[in-house]
Amino acid sequence: MIELIERRVFGAIEFIDDLSETRVLSPLQIHAPGVQVLRNRSGFYVLREVDGQDAYTRAVDNPPARPARSELMLNVQDPAQRYLPQRIGLALPRWLTDGAETVDDADNALKPVVVRLTPAAGMPLQSAWAVLRLKVAITGSATGLANVLVEAQPALPGLPLRRSFTDRHGEALVVIVSAPPFLPLAGPPAGLTREFPVVLTLVMDRSVVRPSTDTEFPSPDPALILQRRTDGHADVRVVATGEQLFSAGTRRRRTDLVTWP
Repeated sequence: MIELIERRVFGAIEFIDDLSETRVLSPLQIHAPGVQVLRNRSGFYVLREVDGQDAYTRAVDNPPARPARSELMLNVQDPAQRYLPQRIGLALPRWLTDGAETVDDADNALKPVVVRLTPAAGMPLQSAWAVLRLKVAITGSATGLANVLVEAQPALPGLPLRRSFTDRHGEALVVIVSAPPFLPLAGPPAGLTREFPVVLTLVMDRSVVRPSTDTEFPSPDPALILQRRTDGHADVRVVATGEQLFSAGTRRRRTDLVTWP
């Protein structure tokens, strides 16, 4: 006799390459105490079980649209080291539309949680990309700072803000993927140029930033850092480091010195 057991899952996570905007299909390591995560053939990571939520997984008929939730933390690592380690905060179970009230995609149980992965320094790069290898170091020493959030805003219409993190050596890979090969040069005289300015900003959250001389490095949660900046948290410091010229197909290096702590 075959016994059929129906169980509900808590949703799925879709990891996206921040540069190519495509799904990451290579295996990743997900560390989540109390959560069973399974990777399916399509590259989604299914949240199958959560400790203490067995009743929810068995509520197949008439499931509650908005059950009580708890906050869980997941740590993501790439065994191939193409992406930087990252921490993700999730509120589970996710919600369903009950007919009277809609649910945003960020909370919708029927849609995957989209997580963008930050490329590491060893990520293969396309020749047409504009690339900056930025090192953030402590003033007066060669010691780098890990887990500094780097924001790069191109001064060109249509090019979005890019974000990256420094690795354990204090180096960040900043890439503008869709930079035009030539741009009009304001005259006189009129002409063409390959260069365009990008405004760089460093966001340093003391809860995760560590000197490169440390032996342990926490995985940063980008969403949490941005929220703490918005809230004006005392442990978050924002440093505007000025403009850097980029150009398509060109690799540049730069070092920014900051005071720490």
